[in-house]
Amino acid sequence: MIKKIDLETELNALKAYKKERVRIGTLVVKENCIPELVSLCTVDSKVSHQACWCLEQSFLLFPDATMKHIDGIANLYNQELNSSAMRSLSKIASVITKKYYSKRSHPFQKQLTKEHREHFVTGCFYTLITHTDCTANMAMATSSLYELGKEFEWIYPELVPTIERLLTQTKTKGYRASAAKVLDAINT
Repeated sequence: MIKKIDLETELNALKAYKKERVRIGTLVVKENCIPELVSLCTVDSKVSHQACWCLEQSFLLFPDATMKHIDGIANLYNQELNSSAMRSLSKIASVITKKYYSKRSHPFQKQLTKEHREHFVTGCFYTLITHTDCTANMAMATSSLYELGKEFEWIYPELVPTIERLLTQTKTKGYRASAAKVLDAINT
């Protein structure tokens, strides 16, 4: 079994290589250490962004096991984490919100509370306000907010001017394309 101190040591030595993120993310699930990993994702942790990288892999590879800890995961969205950590959390929120608001039935629809969704809103708007140099973060946060706006009526009136402002500030084609799709979807 992986201990918290061992996990912290592993994360401290972790580089951004996907193979290692997958290895640790898998090990965390197999050893039932997701709560320990989530606790290392916090802003107080010296390995928060590495922990978030591995949490993303745990979620992508083992969504059912990871969703059992959605309370702790959703609380991460209320923290001012760095852009590297928020990139992983943005990915998780993007996947969850897409499945939650899907017309097809999905287990996430029973697991995700209104409070969890509100945490996602907070984290996604935080990302759009503070991480404007990170195309992937902005694109995933925008996508998540579009989905969340299907439920929370106040989101679109706030999201549209935010996207329009970002479109004048960013030169990245990736964000411009994804943001344009969201604007079109909101306006139709």
